[in-house]
Amino acid sequence: MKFLAIFATVLFAAAASTNEDQWIAFKQTHGKTYKSLLEERTRFGIFQSNLMKIKEHNARYDKGEETYFLGVTRFADLTHGEFKDFLRRQIKNKPRLHATPTVFPEDLEVPDSIDWTEKGAVLDIKDQEDCGSCWAFSATGALEGQNAILNNVRIPLSEQQLLDCSGSYGNGDCDEGGIMSAAFEYVRDYGIEAEESYPYKSIETVCQYDASKTILKIKGYKNVTASEEELRKAVGTIGPISIAMNADPLQLYFGGILSGRGCT
Repeated sequence: MKFLAIFATVLFAAAASTNEDQWIAFKQTHGKTYKSLLEERTRFGIFQSNLMKIKEHNARYDKGEETYFLGVTRFADLTHGEFKDFLRRQIKNKPRLHATPTVFPEDLEVPDSIDWTEKGAVLDIKDQEDCGSCWAFSATGALEGQNAILNNVRIPLSEQQLLDCSGSYGNGDCDEGGIMSAAFEYVRDYGIEAEESYPYKSIETVCQYDASKTILKIKGYKNVTASEEELRKAVGTIGPISIAMNADPLQLYFGGILSGRGCT
């Protein structure tokens, strides 16, 4: 019995040491600092709980019971409730909507599969950081895709310009959030600069739009109805589509196809 107790203690100590090593690496990778030792201990406890969640989920993934796998992200020191609070940034005023719905022919031929990344219509991954600006990134992603497909131009566009300058269209700051249709209406009226000339700061600032640096302007935009079939036709024949999604399952997402519960 003494041997078993000692053996169990050794296993526990090894696991704790591994968790501490991962904690140190996590803080270094994401530049995490805490106001007090008590707060750090609390965050470390949450981090350990999330490590267990990752381990259990990935065990199911290895068995083919899950379609995506988890890993340590910069949100790994948050409870899921705190992460959901981080996502709760709602638009205060309903934006103006002047889009017409897209109507696809019933017999439209759509490829069984398509990867727009292979065709150069999806540019590098970006990070909105601690700002409720997902709507701006969703809008620029679709615009960048169309610019690549139609004009063979692959230039990252400025989310910061949309964050700073589209308030009169109904969009808000990092805490209020926004919506893609309002961003499209702004780009239709004013155009948009490249990310290089108007870089992202993850905070709303005074609008510094320079019309002479505009690289893209659109004639309009259309809505896709809330239908899997209509979305399939849009993605298959037009290109990357701007969408909003429930991001609750993304706290520890690391790869794979997100599907099932909570994916809307």
